[in-house]
Amino acid sequence: MNSSNKASISSVITELVGHLSQLPGIGPKTAERLAFHIIKTPESKITSLSQSLMKAKQQLTFCKNCFIVTENDPCSICSNEFRDHKTLCIVHNSIDAYAIENTNTYSGSYHILNGSISPINGIGPNELTISQLLMRINNNLPNEIIIATNPTIEGDATSTYIINQIKNDEVKITRLAIGIPIGGDLDYTDNKTLTQAFNSRQPIR
Repeated sequence: MNSSNKASISSVITELVGHLSQLPGIGPKTAERLAFHIIKTPESKITSLSQSLMKAKQQLTFCKNCFIVTENDPCSICSNEFRDHKTLCIVHNSIDAYAIENTNTYSGSYHILNGSISPINGIGPNELTISQLLMRINNNLPNEIIIATNPTIEGDATSTYIINQIKNDEVKITRLAIGIPIGGDLDYTDNKTLTQAFNSRQPIR
């Protein structure tokens, strides 16, 4: 068949696929399927989606204290006087914090790292909020620090680095234990498993 007789993909579709494929966990094939799904979807639904995206981008921000995604700064957790602000739970991202909140078993505060140390991806401690974390610890020494990073190579590297940076031996440091599978992510863990892991955390030192 002459190549000139082949159907060419619209540049608009190509552009859409390109944008979709930049989203986390979305490969080229999935991006193509999503693009054609969007094309078939009624315009009213696409308009609602685009408005929600813009609303999220314009109205959401990061809490300057714990760095969780929030509508208000400080966030509702940091500004809640009934929370235990002497217990600090360290997680990779806001999704992890909200996953823990959904278990209704934790009433302390959080610190969001906004990622994990990954030299292969060019992400070091300076690209995360570790310096702000250490400043929080020094300014308001917690009774307990809970390491709730994902049980992955990157998560372990991140937790090890943080533990080595905490010089005060009076601080109790614990880590989530039973229930979280190796290589798993907190936001994919069901509430029962996450609750068991949280309640069974073990001291590191």
